[in-house]
Amino acid sequence: MVNKNKTYFEGLYGHDQIEFAKGLIYVYPFGIIGKENNNTVKSHAHNNQFQIFVIIEGETDLLFNNEKLRITGPSFITIPKNTEHGFEHLSELKGWIISLSDSVLEHMIKREAEVIDAIETFQTTSIVSGEYSEEVFEVMLKCIKEYHESKPGRLLMLEFLVGQLIVHLRRIPRTLQKDLLSTDNASIIYYRRFTQLIRESSSYKKTIEEYASNLKITSGHLSRICSTIAYKSPREMIMDYYLSQAQLLLSDGEKSIADICYSLGFEDPSYFSRIFKRKTGMTPNEFRKKIGTKN
Repeated sequence: MVNKNKTYFEGLYGHDQIEFAKGLIYVYPFGIIGKENNNTVKSHAHNNQFQIFVIIEGETDLLFNNEKLRITGPSFITIPKNTEHGFEHLSELKGWIISLSDSVLEHMIKREAEVIDAIETFQTTSIVSGEYSEEVFEVMLKCIKEYHESKPGRLLMLEFLVGQLIVHLRRIPRTLQKDLLSTDNASIIYYRRFTQLIRESSSYKKTIEEYASNLKITSGHLSRICSTIAYKSPREMIMDYYLSQAQLLLSDGEKSIADICYSLGFEDPSYFSRIFKRKTGMTPNEFRKKIGTKN
């Protein structure tokens, strides 16, 4: 999907769908998509996933902000959602793309707010023997291995390993990281704080004016920030977050659809069903049937 000169994909580059295991993780070899496109992956973004590019061997140029950065394995790159990136591969690559569902990640770590930075940081890290980065790399390899095996308890183990990976990413010493977004970028800071406030709010009905007041900026300023970074309005971002939470709650099966509706701040179950269908293409009942959850 192209939006105001920014190209989005719901799946990997060139694809509009992705099949996350447990709705959480998808692993794919790094380099194949580049080969299919003359070793060039044009600048694009994803609005539904956090990605880790693990480069075990090889060399590529990372494209971002009209710049090129030479990346040589062994190393890894973390790319948050809505972050433009591309590649020009300079050699045969051996590695993996780990894609993690943004909404499920947020649900997993919402009680550990201090690790949220791990999935909102665009950075590269070299893997150095004996350094902390090597420990993080080992967890990545465990995730990849578990993903490709069919052992009992696979999905539970993947959830555990992903949680462990996010914590490790947050704990990487700053001296080992190269942050690709300037920390003085005011718009990025406001955007991250806005998404944090959405997660902390108890109802989708909190107004844009209230959020802007919390950020000490005008509602117009907030709208421009969201449009520039995510190509969405603040209201769309709020609604997308709460409908993602609705999908997680619907997959649980312990609460009725009406209870879920009210718990998210929606007053009318019929209205909730309409906007849920507008977002997902299915009613809440149809969604539950598709994923095998009892009503």
